[in-house]
Amino acid sequence: MRQVLIRARNLLRRPAAGLSAGLVALGGSALIFLPLFGVPGLELGLALSIGVGLLGGGLGVASVHQERRLLAGQAARPEPTPTGIPEGASARLAWRALAPALLLSLAVLVPPFLSATLYAWLGTKCDPFALVAFYPLLTVPSAGLAATVGVFCGFATLRAGRGLLLYLGIVLMSLCVTVWPIVFGPQVFAFNAFLGHLPGPLYDEVLSISPALLWFRAETLLLALGVHALTVLCLDASQARLGRPRPRSGPLLIGGFVLAAVLLLEVNAPELGLRMTDSALRERLGGERETKHFEFIYPRGMPREDVERRARDLEFRYDQLARFLGGAPEGRIRVWLYRTDAEKQALVGAGRTQYAKPWRLELHINGRDFPHPTLKHELAHVMAAPWGSGPFRVTTRLGLWPLMGVIEGMAVAADNPVQGELALDEWAAGMRRQKLAPDLRKLVGPEGFYQSAPARAYTLVGSFLRFLADTHGPEKLRALYAHGDFEAAYGRPLDALATEWERHLDALPLDEATVNRAFQRFRTGSLFSRACAREVARLQDEARQLLASEPERALTVYERAALLQPQEPSFLLGQATALDRLERPDEAAAVLARLAGEVKGQPALEAEVALAQADVAARSGQVAPARAFLEQVLTLAPSPEVTRTAQVKLAALDSPVRAALQGYFQDEAEELRLLRLSTALQTAPQDVYLHYLLGRRLLQVGAPRPALRHLTLSLEGAPPDAIRREARRLQMQAAYLGGDCGAVRHLAGSAPGESTALRALSAEWAERCDFDARQFGGPLVPRDAFR
Repeated sequence: MRQVLIRARNLLRRPAAGLSAGLVALGGSALIFLPLFGVPGLELGLALSIGVGLLGGGLGVASVHQERRLLAGQAARPEPTPTGIPEGASARLAWRALAPALLLSLAVLVPPFLSATLYAWLGTKCDPFALVAFYPLLTVPSAGLAATVGVFCGFATLRAGRGLLLYLGIVLMSLCVTVWPIVFGPQVFAFNAFLGHLPGPLYDEVLSISPALLWFRAETLLLALGVHALTVLCLDASQARLGRPRPRSGPLLIGGFVLAAVLLLEVNAPELGLRMTDSALRERLGGERETKHFEFIYPRGMPREDVERRARDLEFRYDQLARFLGGAPEGRIRVWLYRTDAEKQALVGAGRTQYAKPWRLELHINGRDFPHPTLKHELAHVMAAPWGSGPFRVTTRLGLWPLMGVIEGMAVAADNPVQGELALDEWAAGMRRQKLAPDLRKLVGPEGFYQSAPARAYTLVGSFLRFLADTHGPEKLRALYAHGDFEAAYGRPLDALATEWERHLDALPLDEATVNRAFQRFRTGSLFSRACAREVARLQDEARQLLASEPERALTVYERAALLQPQEPSFLLGQATALDRLERPDEAAAVLARLAGEVKGQPALEAEVALAQADVAARSGQVAPARAFLEQVLTLAPSPEVTRTAQVKLAALDSPVRAALQGYFQDEAEELRLLRLSTALQTAPQDVYLHYLLGRRLLQVGAPRPALRHLTLSLEGAPPDAIRREARRLQMQAAYLGGDCGAVRHLAGSAPGESTALRALSAEWAERCDFDARQFGGPLVPRDAFR
């Protein structure tokens, strides 16, 4: 060990080796001042694995040349054996070169780890060890492989420069192996033996150590062991250079074991999550359906009617987008549908994030309610491919650098979504009124998009590009999509176009409720701006899972999350819910009272807190306070969702079927909810709230015909406006899903007096009916027990 330390110290004195080690150690330590890098987790581990993967090989090459200088300076040589090489000399020489390089490669990982740990511990409230396992898993195997391959390259060449070039060539070859399945396959995760692991899109905030990562790092260590065995096998100790392999039992046995193990891992790579191929993914999902423009791959076991409805939905969205874009790509588009977020995460690496690969004419989406909320958006990415540039057929600078603001803005503009009873421009205008809107001019630039919260960035760029399409025509928007050059596409600078759009938004008439809802939706900042973001995301996910079964543990988790991000009110709301479930209403009320003081002056948050206070009071039998809180909610003009909830709960206080109405909002089995509501109707057959809730639940469980009947009855009783609007929206959906396009057209024809958003939704349902009649001879009529 003493000789290893001496060699390592001497190696550090070499300018190139010392500079490389210092760059990794000090540069990695400096990263802690960047968002997400201040704790030893995925981000810091990935950065250091890249650093040591690129520079660690140089330490191995330098160590070899240090050994050569030592050998050249020795006066005496070992007595040769009959084969001309001292017994065991190759193994000793290879180890003497590897040991100091490996020691330094591992040592340079320590300062960044200690810096991040101390910074998180002393300078923040974050738990330094919340995601600490990512750091050694990403860095240590990469350091070991880099040192081992660096030694191999050093012995393979006579000059250090050539050894470094050989090492970098091997790293580049490994990158080709990494990038190939991402570019030519369905996956978005990346495994590289030298540079680490990227689990998928940034928007999947909850991280965990997957079995695939453990298998991958085990394979990396096996590769390091195999390279060292190959070095010993081929090393000519007398020349300190690689030559022809020589029959040495130890290295041969180790090499054979490594080769067999790595081959076994690679053969089973799709099953282990190391790689995914089209054929393996088809086999895992199992179902296939072809239409005129699509190849639809879906989970085996999906009901035939559901498959047919989704196939029609794909063709309908294709028709919409082809008209908006003025064309479509040639060939069938492949659509992959997954059962759950977890299945998608395990198979292709993006759990909650839907994504498209325009260059492959494919998109990947999770199973969602009909109509799928993001299908049109992802399909727009693919259908805009003919106007994109570079190998990935999207908006790029110089063919390679993607302009995500224009790429995502085009998709949102083409989708033009209606969310929560508001149109795209209304959301964007509300964001500006709340002073939450980032500068659009930066969002469409090379790097500004990811610096903003996703909800804000997507909405703003989508509204802007939709405005350009509506005012200047889709032809110029298609011209813009290639390179994001506004001057070339529109003959006007970006600033002038953005100013025109901002004036358009600022002139939109918005009521107080709309502005409040914009604050509620867009108040959360980007991942980079939130304290302890990765830890808090994990805590949120854990608390949600624990709340129903272990509220005591959920309370502890919520308390920890609130400590880390005290400005986020949802964690105190979670604490109050956990306390209420633990039958500690007084403590829950105290938490909510404190939170009510903190959110004073923020109407959307005030309404949420008052609604929670009403729940605690109602479950404690305090009817008068519960009523007061619910009336307070309604005066604050909150979102339609909160308004409807408050209206139903307020009506329940005086209803003869109070238990059924209140039980609807509890965590009960779906069957029990339906039973409660249908039984209560026998007592109060004219109750509009019962009909509304029962119609809503029936639609969600796949019974559109009876749902339509109850929704119609709810409207006959003149419910409050918020419930009336939602019932009308659900009516059209139920009528379409029930195959009654006559009812859809009738309902759509009676919508002119409604909001912009509801008129747009009504028109789209009618458009679906016209499309079905034109392309399929009529609507899809379900075969169910209620027909």
